Amino acid sequence: MNNEELKRILLLANEFKEGDLAVGGTRDDRERAEARRVLGSLRLGEITGTELVEDEATETLARAVDGNLAGELARLTAAELKSILLTADGAVWLRQYRDGLSSEAIAAVVKLMTNDDLSTVARAIFNPLPGAGVTIGSPRHFGSRIQPNSPGDDEEEILFSILEGLACGCGDVIIGLNPASDDLDTIVRLEDLLRRVVERLELPTRYCVLSDIVKQTAARARTQVDVGFQSLAGTSAALRGMVGLDIDEVADLARGFSGLYFETGQGSEVTNQAAAGVDMVTLESRSYGVARYIRRHATSPSDRDEKWMIVNDVAGFIGPEVFRTGDQLLRACLEDTVMAKLHGITMGLDVCATFHMGIEPARLRRLTAEVVEQAAPAYLMAVAGNADPMLGYLTTSFREHPGLRRRVGRQITTAMQNRLTALGVMNDAGELGSGGTDTAELYSAYLKDGGDTRTLEALRDEGTRRLAVLQERGFDLGYGQSADAPEVTARLDAIYANARRALYATLNEGVMHAMAPHRLRVRTRAVDREDYLMHPPSGEHIRDEDAARVAALYPVRRPQVQIVISDGLNADAANENLRTLLPALRRELAGIGCHLGETEIIIDNARVRAGYHVGALLDAEAVVHLIGERPGTGLDMLSAYLTYGRDREGNSRWSSDLDHSNTTAVCGIHPKGKRPEAAAQEIARCVRRMLEERCSGVALGRSLDGARP
Repeated sequence: MNNEELKRILLLANEFKEGDLAVGGTRDDRERAEARRVLGSLRLGEITGTELVEDEATETLARAVDGNLAGELARLTAAELKSILLTADGAVWLRQYRDGLSSEAIAAVVKLMTNDDLSTVARAIFNPLPGAGVTIGSPRHFGSRIQPNSPGDDEEEILFSILEGLACGCGDVIIGLNPASDDLDTIVRLEDLLRRVVERLELPTRYCVLSDIVKQTAARARTQVDVGFQSLAGTSAALRGMVGLDIDEVADLARGFSGLYFETGQGSEVTNQAAAGVDMVTLESRSYGVARYIRRHATSPSDRDEKWMIVNDVAGFIGPEVFRTGDQLLRACLEDTVMAKLHGITMGLDVCATFHMGIEPARLRRLTAEVVEQAAPAYLMAVAGNADPMLGYLTTSFREHPGLRRRVGRQITTAMQNRLTALGVMNDAGELGSGGTDTAELYSAYLKDGGDTRTLEALRDEGTRRLAVLQERGFDLGYGQSADAPEVTARLDAIYANARRALYATLNEGVMHAMAPHRLRVRTRAVDREDYLMHPPSGEHIRDEDAARVAALYPVRRPQVQIVISDGLNADAANENLRTLLPALRRELAGIGCHLGETEIIIDNARVRAGYHVGALLDAEAVVHLIGERPGTGLDMLSAYLTYGRDREGNSRWSSDLDHSNTTAVCGIHPKGKRPEAAAQEIARCVRRMLEERCSGVALGRSLDGARP
C-alpha cells in the first residue's frame, strides 16, 4: 500500500482532536467513519509492511517485531484483531502473539474501538513487574509517582513534599523529580537528596531526577543514579529534538542503568513540527514501540528478567492546540493505556490539564476518577495540591489517591504497604489510620535515621514549624488528608482563577518604559489573545510590518547578543521580575565582553520561536529571550531561552522553525524560585560558553557535562 494513502486513512480514522488538524485531520464525522470502515478491512500485513516515515525509528520498530509471528498474523484484518482482543480469551491470545504486532497495527486497532471497547481491553490486560505479592502493574495494583517539584530546587520544599506524599500512601512506583535547573551540579545534588530519603526511610521504591539520559550518564560519574530517564517520541526527528540522539544511542546509554523511566504524550511531535504527516495516535503507539525496543536492547542476556522499566503518559500537558475538552482527554488516556498494554509495557498516566485548556479543577478530578476506573493504569501522578508548584499545570493530588484506591478496590504494592504500615502511616488493611503518622512525624524519623540526636518530640515540633513556613510561602502542604477540605478547595480555586487571569495579562508599558527605555515593541501574527492561545503558530512569527522594523534596527553594526522580552503565557511574570533581572543581566553580559544590542525588542503574543525569528531578522550570534512561563504555580515565573544562531562553520541557522533542542533554558526565575540576580549570572555564564563553544541547547549541555554516548 502507498504510504501516503495509509497515513491518510490512519489520520482520518481517529476520534477528533485539534492536534490532528495540523497534519490534515478533519472534523467531519462521516469522513472519519468511512476511514474507520476502510481501516478495519486492511490486513495487518499491509499495515505493518508500509513504511509511514522513512527514518531510523521506522527501521528500529521493524527490527523489534517478531517476523515469524507477524507472518502468522499477516492475513488478519484490523477489525478481526479488534474482535479477538474483545473476547474473554483476548489476554491469553495476546501473550502468544504480542511480539508479532507492529506499533502501527496496534494504533490501527485502537482507532476502531469505542471508549467502552477500549475500557474492556484495558481492564483485561496487565503487565506486572517482577516481585512478591501485589507488584507494580498487576491486576490488584494501583500506585503513584510522587512528583515533589520545587520552583527553585529547594531541598526542604522537595523533602516535605515527599514526606506529605508518603503520609497519603503515595510513592510506591517511583519518586520522580523534575528539576527546575538542568545543570549537572543540580542533578547530582537532587539525586543525592532522593537517595537519602529512600535509604533513611527504607522505602521499597525507585527514584529519579527527570533530566535526560545524557546528563544522567554524566551524573553517574559523580553519584549513584537509580533510574535513567528520557522523553520519547515516534519519529527520529522528534527524538533528536529532545536529546540529540538516535534510538540506538539512547538504548546504548540505557544499558548503564538498573531501571528506566520514559515519558510520552500525544501531540509532542506535532507541536515540535516533527510529525512527518503522521497522526498523534499512531505516533504515540510508535513511541511505545521505541520504549519496547530500548528495554530489550538494554537488557543483558544474563539478566533473569527484562530490565525494570515504566512509562508515563503525560496526557494533557501541552495545551488546547492538541485537545481542548475533557472528553478528548478521557479518550486519549484510554487509547494510550491500551496501546501501551498491547506493547507489553507497564504504564501510568499523568491525567492533567494546562490552565489555558480551561478544564476546571473539579471537572479534572471527576475525569481522573473515570480514567482510573475505565483505563486501569498502573499508576497516576501525585503532587502536593492539584497544581504543580513548578510546572504550572493541574494534575492529581496526594489527597486524591486514598479515595481513588478505595473506589477501584486496588492497593499500592505489597512491599510499600508493609513499609508504610511499619512507619505507622497505614493500618494492616492498607488504609490510612486515624491518628496515623503524619508529615511532621515522618520528618522526625528521617532526621533520626540521619543521626540527629534530638528527641522525636523536638524533631516533630520542628517539622510542624517548617510546614507552617512552607504554607506561608504558598505550598499546599500540611492541610491534612481530606481532598474536599474547604481551605484546600478555596486555595485551588484561587490558583485557577489567578492563572486564567494571568493568561490574558499584558506587558505593562510603564514597566517596559522604566526597564527598557531603548526598546522596539512589536507584535506577532496572532490576531488577538484568543487566537494566540488556541493557535500557537500564530505567535511564532513577527507580523510582516513589524518584521521590517526589526530588520532595519541596526543599520551599521549588528549585535552579537540580542535581548528579547515577551509575554508568553503570563505577562505578569515579566512585569514582576524584569525590574530586578534586566539591570543585573545587562551588567553580567557586559562583564563577559559581548556586544549587546542597545535596543530591547519587546513582543506581544509571542512564543519561544518568535525569538528565533528575531535572530533571523537581525542575524545576531545569540538571542536571550525572556518570556513568561505557564501560570498556575502560585508564582509568576520568568524563563530565559538562550539560542546560538550559527553552525560550526559560522553560517546562520536562524529560522522560526529552528529545533528547540538548539536552545538552552534557564527557568523558574522569581524571588521565591531562581532568584533574578542568580539567574542573570547563570544566563551570562551560558552565553559566554555559547559564544566560546559556538553552540547551544543539547550540544552545549553535552559539551559542558562531558556526557557523550
